[in-house]
Amino acid sequence: MNKLNKDCVVIGIDPGIRNTGWGVIRVKENNILHLCHGVINTEHNGSDALRLNYIANSLDEIIKNYKPDIAVIEKIFVSNSGESALKLGMARGVALNSLVSQKKIIIKELAARYIKKAITGTGAADKDQIKYMIEKLLGKIVVQSDAADALAIAIAGYNTPNESFNSLKLNNDKKKYSNHKLNNAIRKALDKG
Repeated sequence: MNKLNKDCVVIGIDPGIRNTGWGVIRVKENNILHLCHGVINTEHNGSDALRLNYIANSLDEIIKNYKPDIAVIEKIFVSNSGESALKLGMARGVALNSLVSQKKIIIKELAARYIKKAITGTGAADKDQIKYMIEKLLGKIVVQSDAADALAIAIAGYNTPNESFNSLKLNNDKKKYSNHKLNNAIRKALDKG
């Protein structure tokens, strides 16, 4: 478990090009408190570029409002559909770019099976099981499964030892990559897949 000397705000992100779930929790004296959650819904008939821009702008606002200390995002998984995997990778890259541009934020990436196991006790849990456990843990009704997944990602990430990279280190290289932040974030995300 993380040992921080202050209140810790954690954002979890469940990336998707159509629906990006997000959830924000605060950990205070080992109590997990729900702050807010939601889903960024993009226009289904919009171009990928417009969808990605909308996701980036929305996440930037959420991060600005809640100022998380830790950000946790689901690792990319291999999909049967190459197009689906590519679109997920693009949404994930945009989310990582929004996070990396922040100062002093710890970014963690967790596999879906790890998150499921951390929340429900089994890596094969379905969305209903995740939603049920999140509602029990937080005492809050969560209607949208993407938001419940994001809250699960936040909780699992807080409870995971710091095997992460710190964006402060990446910001030291900002001059080198300043014109290509998004391309570098997407490349890094795909390299880790």
